[in-house]
Amino acid sequence: MKTVVTHLDYGTRLATAVVLVVAVALVPLVIALWPHPDKSMAGTYTSAVLSDVTYSDCDNVTDDVPCGEATGTLDDDKQVEVMLFRDAWLSHVTDSDRAIVYASESPDSGTVYTFHSHDRGIKLIASTFIIIALVLLVVRGKGIRAIASLLASAIFIWAFLIGGIAAGGSPLLYTTISIILVLTGVLFFTHGLTTKTLAAWGGTMCGAATAMAAGTLLSTWLRLGPADESASALTYTNLNIDLSTLSLSALLIALIGILNDIAAAQAATVFSHTAPDTRPQWKVIVPTALSVGRDHSASAIYTISFSVVGAGLAAFVLAHTYKQPLSAFLQTDTVSTTLTQMLAGVIGIIITMPATTVFALLLSRIPSTASSSRGPKH
Repeated sequence: MKTVVTHLDYGTRLATAVVLVVAVALVPLVIALWPHPDKSMAGTYTSAVLSDVTYSDCDNVTDDVPCGEATGTLDDDKQVEVMLFRDAWLSHVTDSDRAIVYASESPDSGTVYTFHSHDRGIKLIASTFIIIALVLLVVRGKGIRAIASLLASAIFIWAFLIGGIAAGGSPLLYTTISIILVLTGVLFFTHGLTTKTLAAWGGTMCGAATAMAAGTLLSTWLRLGPADESASALTYTNLNIDLSTLSLSALLIALIGILNDIAAAQAATVFSHTAPDTRPQWKVIVPTALSVGRDHSASAIYTISFSVVGAGLAAFVLAHTYKQPLSAFLQTDTVSTTLTQMLAGVIGIIITMPATTVFALLLSRIPSTASSSRGPKH
């Protein structure tokens, strides 16, 4: 074991040490905080082929009133009556469609089946395999590792982060732990245990921490409430969830990809201007690196702005349709939360770039091989 370690370059040793420290510090915490959801279920979801689909006046009913019905043939060929709501009508559900139906037990009428969504499982799997094939063809090894990291991260976020918040845990606590573990695993697994990756990791962490601090201050100052209907509905199931904090957690999860992109590009820019085992010329590298970083950061700022606004496009269109004044609309919980997410994200972006530059310049001074530091100096 000692022989293997001595053959590793100093950058790999340092990166490995950081990964081990993160694992030792957070894995026991994850085990202790792992959510244990209630095993009892009010209903189940199953697949069915619909026939005899009929609607009645779906454009004039609320979302919680059934306005149609269909006959569903389950996988065991059992036929059941399926209630259709306005969302089924809006999704253009017709005869022969395969759908996911929700089966709940009613004390009066036995099992009640309602439409949940189109059954998109096979199409989603096929689309995923097509994308994986394209990534393998174009990006090759790193692209496949990135997809593997994404899938593992998605499973972890669903089980730990979302499960923990749903069980009443602190959104910021679960989000912080998830971000650190996910970023550490994704970055080093995809890009390798190198000083360049370590610089990108450090810059991303600085940006995420700054965005979290800024978002927390803004959310408290603006006294934000539920950001959308889903957030409002949570108050009926768990009144202990801080909705403004939940919105901030959503921002951080959405933001780490952009921050990681900026940090990885900035670290690559700095290291592309350095030579192995040669002290970097800071006066030459810094102006070039900052110039590239400013362009990338400016692009990322309007990228996150457009993406955040685009996520709430339906609310904007609805307000415009009802002739709501812009001054009043901008002060609603939905829009104020959107603006807070955007501002916190911008702050995180403008910190990530210079922080990564500093980390990359410092780490580029580390010798590339263990033997180089023991050689003669001239």
